[in-house]
Amino acid sequence: MALPQASIEVFVSPAVKTFAQACPYIDHVIVDNGDDAAISQQFAERQYDAILVSLSEWRTYKLIRHLDVPYKLAPKHAWFQYLYRHRANVTYRKDEPCWRGSCMLVEHFLRHHGYPIPALPKQYWDMSQHRQQWQQYYGQQGNELLIFAHAGTGGSSGALAPADFAALLRKINQQTQRDCKFVLTFSGDEEVLAQAIYDNLRQDDIKVVLAKPLPSLADFAESIVAADMFIAGSTGPLHLAGLHDVPTVGFYAGRRSAPKIRWQTLTQSHKRLAFTPPVGKRTGRNMALIDFDAAANEIAAFLDTHYADQQ
Repeated sequence: MALPQASIEVFVSPAVKTFAQACPYIDHVIVDNGDDAAISQQFAERQYDAILVSLSEWRTYKLIRHLDVPYKLAPKHAWFQYLYRHRANVTYRKDEPCWRGSCMLVEHFLRHHGYPIPALPKQYWDMSQHRQQWQQYYGQQGNELLIFAHAGTGGSSGALAPADFAALLRKINQQTQRDCKFVLTFSGDEEVLAQAIYDNLRQDDIKVVLAKPLPSLADFAESIVAADMFIAGSTGPLHLAGLHDVPTVGFYAGRRSAPKIRWQTLTQSHKRLAFTPPVGKRTGRNMALIDFDAAANEIAAFLDTHYADQQ
């Protein structure tokens, strides 16, 4: 937005290649294939005017140190920061999410070159034109809401037990005035968790489906535009939902470092709910201590209010 004529290129792991290629802000993708010499050669061929190092590692420095690039910017951490001519303070405040660090790196670059810093968008990835297509894919009918729920966790928090997750969804279904269908998404070994939740909910004839597999991360990320809410622990798919500004419900560990703030989604604040167990060394990672009754009440109330005009 600040430099509409610029070509923005990224260096990513193979796992996120298709997602990076689908991103509307990215013009070219170089994938980390592990061949450092070949990667450095690709960098040289692109003839960059500037390189911003978001994840600063010694290997990254070695990949770009011989490149004839006028401007290289790295975060102020680790001893090799001093090998870069340009460095930026990317320490975000305790009341800010961690993604602010990358923003601060870009903001440093813009200020250094005299460009104004644009306001962040309310929605980062507008796929609204495909929403109906993906709603049909997930079997949406009539006025029912598609409530996505993703078992598992990204590792920063403990995972909800399938029985607790199923109980939460059951209580939401009982308390909301909206007609809901639950879509259980999963990846790899998480299928076992999703199946357990599915079997539990089907005992009460609750409308629930296991998400159909999609060929790529990009397809899955795009498909989340169909969701009317996304519920998960601290995991990647929750953040993909945030790109679409889908209402998110996150379950985080209860720590003094406030993971619910650090790992919050990009969804607008009034559409973002977060729950934790009591803060403490003995209680903070015990997700079973979350007050699921209170969580279900709050989530159901949000659905009834936010989607009131869709009755």
